[in-house]
Amino acid sequence: MPGRRFDLKRHVYLQDLYNCSAKEVVVYKAAQMGASEYGISYALHAADVRDATALYVFPTDKHVSDFSAARIGPAVEASEYLQQLVVSGDAGGGIKGADRVTLKRVRDRFLYLRGARVDPDGSAMQLKNIDADVLILDEMDEMDPRAPSIAEKRLGHSEIAEKRTISTPTYSNHGIHGEWLKSDQREWNVRCGHCKEWQPMAIDRVVVEWDALGRPLRWNGQDEGRAWVSCRKCGKEIDRLGPGKWIPGNPNSGIAGFHLTKLFSPARQLVDVVAALQTVDETKRKEAVNQDLGEPYTPKGGGLTDEVLDACVREYAHGAVAKERTSMGIDVGKQLHVVIRASPQKETGERPQRFAGAVDWHEIGQLIRQYHVDVAVIDALPETTKARELQAEHLGTMFLAYYNQQKVGSKKPTAAETDYEEGTVNVDRTRTMDEMFAAFYGGVNTLPAGIDNVRDYRVQMKAPIRVLEAGPGDQQVARYVENGPDHFAHAENYCWIAATLVPRSTPSISWI
Repeated sequence: MPGRRFDLKRHVYLQDLYNCSAKEVVVYKAAQMGASEYGISYALHAADVRDATALYVFPTDKHVSDFSAARIGPAVEASEYLQQLVVSGDAGGGIKGADRVTLKRVRDRFLYLRGARVDPDGSAMQLKNIDADVLILDEMDEMDPRAPSIAEKRLGHSEIAEKRTISTPTYSNHGIHGEWLKSDQREWNVRCGHCKEWQPMAIDRVVVEWDALGRPLRWNGQDEGRAWVSCRKCGKEIDRLGPGKWIPGNPNSGIAGFHLTKLFSPARQLVDVVAALQTVDETKRKEAVNQDLGEPYTPKGGGLTDEVLDACVREYAHGAVAKERTSMGIDVGKQLHVVIRASPQKETGERPQRFAGAVDWHEIGQLIRQYHVDVAVIDALPETTKARELQAEHLGTMFLAYYNQQKVGSKKPTAAETDYEEGTVNVDRTRTMDEMFAAFYGGVNTLPAGIDNVRDYRVQMKAPIRVLEAGPGDQQVARYVENGPDHFAHAENYCWIAATLVPRSTPSISWI
């Protein structure tokens, strides 16, 4: 807050973070927890005491401007020491200063402040030509996902090479949550003043009953107009702001991870945290979980679950069935992820999965022959040339798919538009994935009893999460967010599209 000095007395949970000397630190946090103050303090200390050049990266150039003006400027003005430390542009005495929005000179070193913009061609010139010793990524989940790896390369020639990643989470396994899972996962534990039990602060120790929509129905202190944390052992009230300690959940990791939540922050009343969770608006609920609890949030109905996948399992095995015609979907990455399904069964309408796996390019032809594939749809990008070559080998069978997003309110009758002359299909990603996932929810797309033997199939099917975001004119626009590798999900989607197409009986030679 302007005019008010930051101190650790009100933020005792930050003391170990400030003292942490790990080469890599992940700060997985709720909003307004003092993490950005830590980030800039760490950067200035590195330049002042350790003779290190710091690169501080924000989601956009506007974030850089706002932070430089509202955080760094007042901090320097309020401290005589920092005024001497940060060399202004008119320092005199032959010393070249650099007191600008995007560049600060600290003694003989520099603090670079940069936005995370990445151009369509993958370049980010503002992040290049900087040899940094320490890197701070602030609000990683709001950045272009390509920016962190580009920025990290700037540490390549440093003996220090330290990294600090700070962000409020968004979705599970995505961004900062994915980084947190790799860390030693330190949680702030407070000791019960009654039974002496050490325990982390959790919302389930505040809310004791939730309704069917996931809203708090009963909570500790409700009759008193407040909310409090109960001890998991004796049930009595815990002083959530009392002395605590960080306890790692994954102690063998070499990455230090700190989870900061409003449950132990003096700046937020617990009753306000509970109130924010009482909405049924999924967008507002996501904000409450992200901003107050520092946790990722998956909108209800937004993705497949283990329960849905388990309900699709039937007592059959992978393998070709004599004289049965099938459809194939191929997602292109380092390997080709392939799904093959039979046509709807006459008795049940179900579409059994006959094959799922990761293969190489030369194995596709064998699978097409072995499983009697009528139509195959393959991801056209990024290996368009190889996909065209494969298409040429299987005239009339193979279509190249291009994802797009139709406009809100589109009246197009189908979510996939096919050009049989060119052998391509233009796909509305969201609409087709809605249809494909509905086939799992409805038990149409079934799975063999041994599906868990297919490496990563289950986790990749759960990775895409359907979210609603503000679009043109404040209309809510649905899209799928990736929460980790999701190759099998796209292979299933291409397979679903393939089932709607017919073989090209008279192949054109225009694309050969």
